[in-house]
Amino acid sequence: MKVTYYVASSVDGYIAKKNGDVSWLDDLGISMEETGYDQFFASVDGLVMGRNTYDFVFDYGTWPYEDKPAWVCTSTELNVMDGCQLQKAYNPRDVINEANELGLKHLWLVGGGKLAGSFIQDKLLTHLSISQMPIILGAGIKVIDGLNESVRLLPQGVQHQSGFSQLEFEIQHV
Repeated sequence: MKVTYYVASSVDGYIAKKNGDVSWLDDLGISMEETGYDQFFASVDGLVMGRNTYDFVFDYGTWPYEDKPAWVCTSTELNVMDGCQLQKAYNPRDVINEANELGLKHLWLVGGGKLAGSFIQDKLLTHLSISQMPIILGAGIKVIDGLNESVRLLPQGVQHQSGFSQLEFEIQHV
């Protein structure tokens, strides 16, 4: 199964401010049409996210991921959003097992940094796609947090878009 962590990051490696705020992305003035998001989203048939990311989407008010099944790695109860095909898993391995049972081929790890670290430690993350934005945050939530394993990133491509760079890697676990 292909599992891609598709994420926007500051140049210094943060996906959000310490409080989870990602409004800095809006301040950059980069339109969604320029990011390649639509093509990427069309390539995935399921999503996985951490509890904080789910809560952020929940607070946003509407489910933006169509009818694709979505797993939230958490041990606590969740309020289900209208339109969300919510699956609940306690850990990355459960997500992969359930996604395989459903016949899914490509999962998007939506966020966040701790969950990405867990997927890497379990050797389940296969691809990394970083939209590196022209901003330095100085602190916040890291792209990948809590990582104790070494991994090798095999470059798959770099594209310089209007206002940012898109970095693509295949992950080789060592």
